[in-house]
Amino acid sequence: MAKILIIDDDRDLAELTKTTLIKKGYQASVLHSAVNIIEEIKTRKPDLILMDIMMPGISGAEAVKNMKKDPDLKNIPVIFLTGLISSAEEDLEKSGIKIDGMAYKTLGKPYEIDQLLELVRGTL
Repeated sequence: MAKILIIDDDRDLAELTKTTLIKKGYQASVLHSAVNIIEEIKTRKPDLILMDIMMPGISGAEAVKNMKKDPDLKNIPVIFLTGLISSAEEDLEKSGIKIDGMAYKTLGKPYEIDQLLELVRGTL
């Protein structure tokens, strides 16, 4: 059973996503901030991270930059969930958000659960 870590300051959306993933057979947990993210990821050892971009303290993009510097964490896949684009902006969703030259799968908020599940299955 794959472990998914959801990092999003939108508590309601994060909990809804967690509940949906659990119902689909995944282990899911939530953090509402990317502060101390490296320690949290090392402790939780997720197979996939669903990361919001705009969060207080440290952005999702900055957290991923830090994560990818750590040899133990750099291969954990990340899907960005963001309100910076809408789910209708398919071009950006298909090409993904780029950080340090690397493209990451991206899903605009609000998103359809089926879209999320398809991305999760395709990534794992």
